[in-house]
Amino acid sequence: MREKTITKDDFITTKWAGGETIQLAIYPEDAVFADRDFLWRISSATFTGTESTFSDFSGYQRYLLPLEGGLSVSHKGLYSRKLEKYDVEYFDGSWETTSENSLDCRDYNFIVRSCRRSKLQVLHEGDEIRLKSNEIVTLFSAQDYEIELGIEGGTRSIKGFNLYIMEIEQDIKLRMTSASEPAILTEFQNDK
Repeated sequence: MREKTITKDDFITTKWAGGETIQLAIYPEDAVFADRDFLWRISSATFTGTESTFSDFSGYQRYLLPLEGGLSVSHKGLYSRKLEKYDVEYFDGSWETTSENSLDCRDYNFIVRSCRRSKLQVLHEGDEIRLKSNEIVTLFSAQDYEIELGIEGGTRSIKGFNLYIMEIEQDIKLRMTSASEPAILTEFQNDK
């Protein structure tokens, strides 16, 4: 298993029409977001206004959740939904999507190329999951937390607002042993 931590000092911050976006990670690492040559990207945005329109990301699937503040999404002709803190919204990147948010809103985004197996879930202290071989897994929390990996994998203490990444070579169990805030886990099947 390969592991690394991307610290908040290494995140890439850019301005967008409605606020600021922090790119935590992109894969492959040499991909360029604007070129849309990536397989997945994790970012977090803040807002300067209370309404925004999502960019068209045809060919991608999106996961979205609020880390702070209020957020509601509306998918034109489909449905609208109010998201509470850590509620996950999963939708097609081609949908015409708008949102309303409080000014203190910070969201978390995981965008994945369509037809690639992926998952996003929120883990709480005591939760256990089995990670599958050939996956790239990320963990993020606003606060410090601790995980235990398998029987011999040992314990990892991870600082808040850092992104922890694992490339899984064989199935392994992960347990959240200590967390004052939930952690967001993403899984991406890395079929080569």
